[in-house]
Amino acid sequence: MPGGYHPLELGEFLKNGRYHIVHKLGWGANSTTWAAKDQKENRYVAIKITTSNTRNQRELDVLRSLSTLPRRNPGWSRLNQMLDYFSVTGPNGVHACFVLDIVGPSVAEFVELHCKNDRLPASLARLFAKQALQGLDYLASNGIGHGDIHLRNLAIEVPGLSFLDEMTFLDKLGEPEISAVSRQDGRLLSNEVPAYVVRPTSFRQRDILISSQSVKIIDFGEAFFDNSPPRSLHTPLSVRAPEIIFGDLLDHRVDLWSAACMIFELVTGQPPFDVIMLTPPVLVQQMMELATDELPSRWQDKYRVIKQDIPRDDESYTLLQWLEEVYFDHNKQAEFSRKDIQRLSRLIERMLKFEPSLRATAKDILADPWFDG
Repeated sequence: MPGGYHPLELGEFLKNGRYHIVHKLGWGANSTTWAAKDQKENRYVAIKITTSNTRNQRELDVLRSLSTLPRRNPGWSRLNQMLDYFSVTGPNGVHACFVLDIVGPSVAEFVELHCKNDRLPASLARLFAKQALQGLDYLASNGIGHGDIHLRNLAIEVPGLSFLDEMTFLDKLGEPEISAVSRQDGRLLSNEVPAYVVRPTSFRQRDILISSQSVKIIDFGEAFFDNSPPRSLHTPLSVRAPEIIFGDLLDHRVDLWSAACMIFELVTGQPPFDVIMLTPPVLVQQMMELATDELPSRWQDKYRVIKQDIPRDDESYTLLQWLEEVYFDHNKQAEFSRKDIQRLSRLIERMLKFEPSLRATAKDILADPWFDG
């Protein structure tokens, strides 16, 4: 099936026997990601295998560039690095394979599984926000945009995970769970599909955060260089920068808007923009309530078209009002003080600007005393 996934199974070897597949880490619309043992380096790695129709030159160029850049900036350590690259040919076509440092669960996954009221402890929310901004500052200083910043692309590091013995490694990830694949008509499977599917690991051990208080930015599938930006991005709608919606020129500052949304969610447990039945017109309406500058004149023509589909909403909030409403929910424990939340609101306001040139940089935001506790 041209354009499909590569039908990989546990125990297979890739790249002439170098990489031994031991578990599945995750999957998305354009790729699957697997845990593998690198037989040459005697360590565990992650291998992202794209669907055969995926254009990945931009991702490859960015990851190769990152691997050659200076490592003195603390932001470098906040980015997941590519270790190797190759391709594999299967019944569905040719697939790109990115070999990456293996990391733990995404922050979103960890919160869903282990955090009461879907909210991180305050100290970790503050720390993870700082570390993510360090990574974005490093990218921006090198003219790179990530293009897909949200909590599923912020992963928790598990110290020593790459060099564990096999038993301990599988204990961390959990034994693979598989389900047989069959055709409804009872006929034999073609070689385009695997004999079984593997359920991705969920890192169910809550003690991950006891040994680790560090995160990395992962998945550079939407990443780009400022000097050759894409015409659009597939950032999730709830964290999508307005210039993407209005079809404007893009640069790394799309990440600042997304980071503002992500920090809101790190602290409160939910994104600032309602994700239920969210559409571009509804999102634009919510943006206009929370953004602290006016819609740029160059977007007005498109806004008049979008405005026709915006439902009437008599209830509106400022950013501070909405942040306090969500955070000080009576059913959830509030670790941050009201003063902390007011300071956070001012910090987020500086990034949540329609006009990209008015957004505070990651470096500017990192200098805010809010991060000092």
